[in-house]
Amino acid sequence: MDNPLVNELAALTGQLAGGFLTEENAARAVQSLAYVLKDSVPGSAGAGASLINARGRRESAGVTDPVVLRADKLQYELGQGPCLSAWAEQRAIIIQDARQETRWPRWTAAVADLPLRSVLSAPVTTQGRHIGAFKVYSPHPMAFDDHSVFLIERLAAPAAVMLGNARDRETAQRLSTQLVEALANRDMISRAEGVLIERMNITSREAFTIMLSASRGEGKPLHEVAREIVQGMTEQ
Repeated sequence: MDNPLVNELAALTGQLAGGFLTEENAARAVQSLAYVLKDSVPGSAGAGASLINARGRRESAGVTDPVVLRADKLQYELGQGPCLSAWAEQRAIIIQDARQETRWPRWTAAVADLPLRSVLSAPVTTQGRHIGAFKVYSPHPMAFDDHSVFLIERLAAPAAVMLGNARDRETAQRLSTQLVEALANRDMISRAEGVLIERMNITSREAFTIMLSASRGEGKPLHEVAREIVQGMTEQ
């Protein structure tokens, strides 16, 4: 009989080998893998991932159920919970019964009204980079065991490689865009200096001082002041 986890991992491995993963389809893959995790780990009623976003903040991704999202948000707000501990301690964490759990008292009190009794979370790590954690929830106590840990860790390893590669690509693209913008802004400032030098018969330093003063006085970025000077010259 087909194992959905094995099939999904095989497809993921093919994507990794072919270098086809981008930030966008990596996000879709996380969503897909969360559903695979939910279906593959016996007793699971919901699954998802906690990751660091581009602003350095923790966020939930690939959430399969509103209960998962609510429980995750409470962890972020309270600064404690099984997923955050799995992430920080770099090991699988199991809660056998949230109503009896004592390690995260504020979080367990906050989720007391949710249909959530068992939790399993495992870190997502590649090359020493702590990317986040996967987790599954169950409304029943004692839902997860060592085999559940094996399944979630089996998924987390290739997912870590995938997310690490996608993040590296995203960072490279962002830096490339910033470099292009910086070069364009520098060129605009140089052109504006030339306009002021020719129009006012002043030095380059004096032209730059004039633009800097206008930037501070008007509360505008220097390159915007420069663009207005250049545009004003072309419109004459």
